[in-house]
Formats: sequence, C-alpha cells, structure tokens
Amino acid sequence: MNKRLNRIKSLSCGREVIKGILFLMTVALFVSCAQDGFDENEQFEAKVRNAQLESPKEFTLTASADGKKQTIVWPVVYGASGYQVTLYDASNMSVALTDSLVEGCTVTLDREEDVNYVLKILAKGNASLGNSDASEATQFTFSTFTPTFKTIPAGSDLNEWFAANPVPEDSVGKMLNFDLEGGAEYTVSGTLDFDKFSVTLRSTSKTSHAKIVYTSTESSITTTASMNIKYLDFDCKGMDASHGVFAFSKASTVPASTTLTDAPYAWEGPYIKDPIAITNCKFDNVGGYFFWDNQVKTFAETVLVDNCVVHLTPEKAIGGGVFWTNKAGHINNLTVSNSTFWESDDCVGDYKYFYQAGMATGQSLYVKDSPEQKAATNSINYLNSTFYHIAWNNGQWGNYNGMQSKSYSYWIMKNCIFYDCSTSGSVPRRFLHGRANQPHAEFANNTYMKADGTFQDPQNYDVSGTIIEADPQFANPSSGDFHISGAEQVARKTGDPRWLPGAE
Repeated sequence: MNKRLNRIKSLSCGREVIKGILFLMTVALFVSCAQDGFDENEQFEAKVRNAQLESPKEFTLTASADGKKQTIVWPVVYGASGYQVTLYDASNMSVALTDSLVEGCTVTLDREEDVNYVLKILAKGNASLGNSDASEATQFTFSTFTPTFKTIPAGSDLNEWFAANPVPEDSVGKMLNFDLEGGAEYTVSGTLDFDKFSVTLRSTSKTSHAKIVYTSTESSITTTASMNIKYLDFDCKGMDASHGVFAFSKASTVPASTTLTDAPYAWEGPYIKDPIAITNCKFDNVGGYFFWDNQVKTFAETVLVDNCVVHLTPEKAIGGGVFWTNKAGHINNLTVSNSTFWESDDCVGDYKYFYQAGMATGQSLYVKDSPEQKAATNSINYLNSTFYHIAWNNGQWGNYNGMQSKSYSYWIMKNCIFYDCSTSGSVPRRFLHGRANQPHAEFANNTYMKADGTFQDPQNYDVSGTIIEADPQFANPSSGDFHISGAEQVARKTGDPRWLPGAE
C-alpha cells in the first residue's frame, strides 16, 4: 500500500526529533495508541456513536538514528476505524509520496534529507458504530532541511556577498547553511575561498535549482574544511584549464596537522576530517579540473560526488586529471556514485587522466607504526555511474603510485558504463595502475565499450566474470541524453540510475 520514497544517498544524519504543533497529553495514551489504535477496554470508543469524527490535531515525528526512516505518531480518535495518512513533498503536491490506510495511530515511512514535507491525516469512520469520516484531513508541515544560517539574495555575486557578509570567526568547526533561492541565478567572479569555515551552499528547492555562473578565469570554490554543495546548477563557462571547479584553499590559515595533540598525526599540512560532498548538482562547460589540490599540501579524508551530471568541455589537452591531486594534496577516499561525467564527441581537448593522485596514502596521515597508521585504509570507488568519451586521446583512467599494490588500498568499480574512455590501456587496467590481483579490488557488472563498437580487453584486471559486452544504446549522447535501452544493462540496472527506463 505504501509507495516508497526515492532515496538519495547522502552522508549520515544524526538523530533528530521534530514535534507537531502541540505536545501530546500523556505518554500512556501513545503506548496504547501505538499498539492497536484504540483504548484497551474500548470504553471510550463505545461512547462515540453516530458521529462525524474529527481528524487528529497533533502529531510527533522521530527520525531514525541513520536518518533514513521517520516514525509518525498521533493521538487516538475514538470511534475511528483507522486513518488515511498521505505524505507529500511540498514542491510537488500533485503526487503523493505515500498514501496509506493505517489501522493504528503510528506509521514508519522513508525519510529523505532536505525535503519540506506536508502530512495529511484523515480519521476514517466506523460503520458498525455509525460513525462517518472526518470532514477534512488535518494538514501538518515539517522539514528535514537543516537550519538556514543565511539566505543569499537572488542575483548576488557570491564573492561580493561573502566579502560584505563574512562567515563569523566563532563558527569554525560548525557547519553553516547558506541558502540560494530556487530558480535564481548567481555568479562567482573570482576565487571564492571558504578556507577554515565549514559551509553548505544549497538551493531552497530540490526541484528548481539555483544557478551559479563562473564568470572569470579565476572563478573557483576553495576550502580547507568540510563543505557541502547541494541542489545547484553550475555554468563554468568563464573558467580556464588552469583552475578547478573546486579546489583546496591556496591561502589556507588552518595549521598543519602536526600541531594537533589529540592524535599522532604526521601529515605536514591541514587535515579535513569531515567530507567534502557535492550532491544533486549539474555542471556545464567545465573546461578545467573538476577537483584539484591547487598545489597545496592538504589532506581530505573523503570527497564524494553523488547524483551529479558533469559536462566536461576542455578546449585544449590537459595534462592533469578531472580529479587531480598529484602536486601536494591528497584525497584519501574518493567516491563517484549515481553520476555522469561526459565530454562531447566534438570536444577538441581532453584530459590525460580521470583521476591522478600523488604518493600519499591513508597511512601518510599518521606517525609510522602507530595503531592508527596500521588501521588506516584508502579507497577509490566508482558506483552506478556513466562515463562517456573521457581520456579518449591516448589517456588513462587512473595514475597513482602511492596506492598501487597496497594491502590497505581498496578499489571498487561496480555497475558502471564506460564508453570511449581510457584509450591508453583498458579502464580496469588503468584503474588498478597496471597491477593485477590487487588484494582489495572489486568489480561487478561493468561495460567497457570502445568508440568503434567493440570492447576493451580486461585482461587479468577485471576477473569478476560479470563484464557486459553489449551496446548500452544511449538515446542521444551528443546532446547529453544517456538513457539506455541495452537489454543487459537495463536488466542489471547499470550506469547512472537517472538514465534507466522509467527514471525521471
């Protein structure tokens, strides 16, 4: 009966309690209600006869510890046979996320981060008692958006706005959420450096993204702290090949990790422990690096790109990578999931690598032979994603000396589609840096197709036995439409999920 909410992978949320308009009268009432929806001896129910019922006037809501479920509880309406519970995303009230008939007065539903919800509860009549439905449902609103710190006016140049409204010095270590108006346009006219401050930039609407335009060759967003970029569309037309859409801060004020006393760090630069997460975004006209170290010695524990589409448009050959951290900085765990990275077929430039990293590893963060160093790992993860025409000009999928053939390195590549990628050596070979039999390599259900319609030889690199050698049959890749109709890919649901048949 329930229609499942579509989940968006995201970073784990802590426990959160959102209350209704009024507090419930007693805990005992909830315990009884949660069991069967009626008073235990039904004396109150029996007294309500031949009446038109009223819907509940209050509710409580509790999120699960992992933030993926939400339990809704309301007080019993005596004489009711049950309750019609309908949940909506406020941005699209024409389609119910859940529409359920509930016999008790508690229900657990999927919970999605950053949604303004509308909840309707209608008390249903009881024919045996002569009671009729409530005349209308009670409507409640609640939100899973984390609190807004400030809203940035539409049309703002973000460099100018943050110069006039600097992030408070006492906010270091706290994540501050800056909202951009849904559907509005903003600009980044230079390097927007958040440095030591943890910042979220997000649209107020998940369905009508705010747009950010990079207007100069210096345009970039840089950081030395955790950062979230959510529900935004970027036009990077002003940037050039020497900059990254995102990068480590060139003028970092964060002290080196060796100055910390709460752990045996050995890294001689800043350490970003919490994730840099880029989720639910679109990028166009990316003519330089997508993420690079800016030649700054900064260690990021996690960089995550999820549910994004990135259109790469280099105008000349770029010796580095789409992700490039081989000069000084390091990404310990890189994950690209549920996303599409692509270059147009007529693109004149190209990247030498998709990901090029330097010599650092997770163990480099800690003092040698410390328990932390012995337990440290690092990983590269490509999951349920589509990659089209990248590193097509004698390029390579990966280049990283520090992580090759190490027992503490993990290499995960599952359910991905590669077309005309890594023409200098197959994708799995370059992914494993030419070292077969990596101790923690995992492959499953990948397609490695060449531009001529044949397939790359995985040799002894992807030995999963699950390789798909069939054309995914993209709908119109020249215009960025990668919907697939290839039977094998559809059956195994590979590639970016947004391109599966029936996906929105």
